[in-house]
Amino acid sequence: MSSAADWSGASSKEIWDAVSGELGLEPSRSDPVHVLVASAEDRPRASWICPHVWNEEIPAGSLIRLAPGICALSPEFCYLQMAGRRSVPEVAAIGMELVGRYGRDRTARGFTDRDPLTSTERLATYLGRSKGLYGACIARRALPWVLPNSRSPMETALALVLTLPPCYGGYGLPRPQLNVRVGRNAEQVMLTQSPWYELDLCWQKRKTSAEYDSYDNHLSIGSLDHDSMKYNSLASMGWKTFSVTRAQMSGVSLDVLANQIGRALGVRPRRPSPSRRDWLVSVLTKG
Repeated sequence: MSSAADWSGASSKEIWDAVSGELGLEPSRSDPVHVLVASAEDRPRASWICPHVWNEEIPAGSLIRLAPGICALSPEFCYLQMAGRRSVPEVAAIGMELVGRYGRDRTARGFTDRDPLTSTERLATYLGRSKGLYGACIARRALPWVLPNSRSPMETALALVLTLPPCYGGYGLPRPQLNVRVGRNAEQVMLTQSPWYELDLCWQKRKTSAEYDSYDNHLSIGSLDHDSMKYNSLASMGWKTFSVTRAQMSGVSLDVLANQIGRALGVRPRRPSPSRRDWLVSVLTKG
């Protein structure tokens, strides 16, 4: 570990020269550059800078060198930092974004496709070096619920709502795999239009899946045709497939969905209180 007190403060001009010259960025008030400082006194005074104070030890593997004099926070350090003032479900959602195949952005879609930034194993190793630091306790409590390979914020929300325990507002169902490819065998060639299908949430041993169907992705005839053929093919291979839309992610509709999936899995959902359920959905689907 290294000490935050060892850092030398940088002026706003030095930060501007670094991020604009070395990185080619143009920060603004609406899209600021976030910087880490060792104390409140070191915070640069500029509208395009969003400073974050970190005056504790810095575990090994926290920083990534981008250019001379410029380091970025590693995904693992971001996970630790963001855990400080958030609930376990919120931190688990952040973790699923880091180990998932999407990143949030400001486009109309709200996210973009990308490769995972880290893994649950790397997060666990990093947290093992971070004991006693700010956010470490919540980060460790959330990690068991972090599932890899999510492809969208709503897939993350659906997975967490179904699997988190009732004390957090979830239904305590068995944890699925996300975006698993399921293939056909030789006897099923005439039953499917594709050699394999990728399933959003998959409980493979029970041949059960839940597919989040967003309204945006189903505005075209091609999308409707694809999903219709996919669901028919899965049914012909003995799969139970549940189509989930945004409207089903609330209230009694969510209770019914959890009961339906639980029956397919051979388990009884652990019903959360309506207030905890609604709170969980709200924090996972905001923004």
